[in-house]
Amino acid sequence: MPPSKGFPVREITPGRSRVAGMLARDHVAVLMSTIGMRLSRGAMAYYRAAWNISTVEWRLLMTLNSIESLNVSELSDAADVDKAAASRSLALLQERKLVSVEQTRSRGRAAIAKLTAEGRKFTAKLAQVSREREARLFKDFAAADKDRLNALLHQLSQALDGADWDH
Repeated sequence: MPPSKGFPVREITPGRSRVAGMLARDHVAVLMSTIGMRLSRGAMAYYRAAWNISTVEWRLLMTLNSIESLNVSELSDAADVDKAAASRSLALLQERKLVSVEQTRSRGRAAIAKLTAEGRKFTAKLAQVSREREARLFKDFAAADKDRLNALLHQLSQALDGADWDH
């Protein structure tokens, strides 16, 4: 097979954001999706390198940090992750002794997940670092602007829940 043709990498023009391409300037959804992908890639790389966890594991830990215990189905919904991914990640977190998952008799086949003592310590440090990362992201924002952005994003999220976006 012949070697692939190399394409020159376009330099970022000084003063121009990496997400300020034509589509991102003209379409809010493209801008939001591009920003989301950049945030997701950065978080994924950081949490894997620094903490040896995936973003799904991060979501599960942070959710369990704010709610004492949940069954796996409720946890996956609360953390906004796929149930199969939640189950796989909980198994890994259980191996690391960060969570416990216990089968219940009173709720059928439901399994209840909660942080272990070690998991609470780990998640407390993780939460602190997460707050520091978010503070760096919003360092140039006024508090009112951050609050307004948060309100608008929640409003958009609710609009997506009510709209037919599958077609």
